[in-house]
Order: sequence, then C-alpha cells, then structure tokens
Amino acid sequence: MSLSLYDISIPVFIRGLNNLSAVLKKAEKYADEKGIPHSKLLEARLAPDMAALPFQIQTCSNTSKGAAVRVGGVEPTSMDDNESTFEELQTRIRKTIEILQGVDRKVFEGKEEKEVIFRAGGAEYKFTGKSFMLDYALPNFFFHDTAAYAILRHMGVPLGKLDYMGFKDGKV
Repeated sequence: MSLSLYDISIPVFIRGLNNLSAVLKKAEKYADEKGIPHSKLLEARLAPDMAALPFQIQTCSNTSKGAAVRVGGVEPTSMDDNESTFEELQTRIRKTIEILQGVDRKVFEGKEEKEVIFRAGGAEYKFTGKSFMLDYALPNFFFHDTAAYAILRHMGVPLGKLDYMGFKDGKV
C-alpha cells in the first residue's frame, strides 16, 4: 500500500499540533513556577523583525487547515488570529485538531495532480496537490512549529528535542 496525500499530511499535522500543545503547556508551567509574566513568553520573538509566539501557532493552524481546503476541497473554517493567551492558543490548537480529525481521507484520493493556486505576498504560486503538500504545506507548518519551539527554548523554557518530537517514556 502506498502513502496517500492524506497519510502524509493530516495525521502529521495532528501529531505536530498535539506536540505543540504539550510544549505550550510546559512553557506556561515554567512561567508560573518562575513567576514570569505569561506576556513575556507570548510576546517573545527570536529577532526584531520576526513575528511573536502566537503568530507561529496561528500559522501552524492556518497551514494545516488550508492544506485540507486547497488539496482536499473541504469547507474552510475561519479563525480570527487574535489569540493572546496560552489558554486561547490551546483552544485554537484543539479546534484545529477537531477540524483535521473530521477530514475524510477520501477527499484526498486522486488529488496528487490537482492544480492548487496559492496567493501570498502579492504573488501567485501554482502547485499540484502533491507538490503543495510536500513543497509548501509541510515545510511551512514545521518552520512555524520549530520557530515556536525555538522562541520558548530561547526564553529559558526547559525544552529538548524529545519535547518537540512528542516522545514520552520511550513512546512515540
């Protein structure tokens, strides 16, 4: 059995979002234990011209939902991108996971060569369903997922690779 577009995307996004949720929980706990205002972590960025932590999580959400819409043709679900607390970000992640869990794998069947047009920054990019997933959606998701991890690690949250990967007690 070969891997489908569904197999390489929806379960991967769900796992990544669950891991991101666990990283955020660890960050919130760290802030509470150290008496650090949540805003200090939430407003953090790695460079002055980089977006802060909430944007990274919002982009993971939007990228994963958008991939299901653009390739699978599922109905889009709009979110306001206005989360500013750990609780709001966790709610955003949970809602995104629920949306992705509701995606029927069949909507991806035969979509490998479907034309996908993506507009960003005033430009238009043309992909196939397969190239959109492999060359845009997955790399973009993990870029922002990694940025969120790196911001929190930079701010002193005791995170390691196993936190990012979602490995716990020898289990994947």
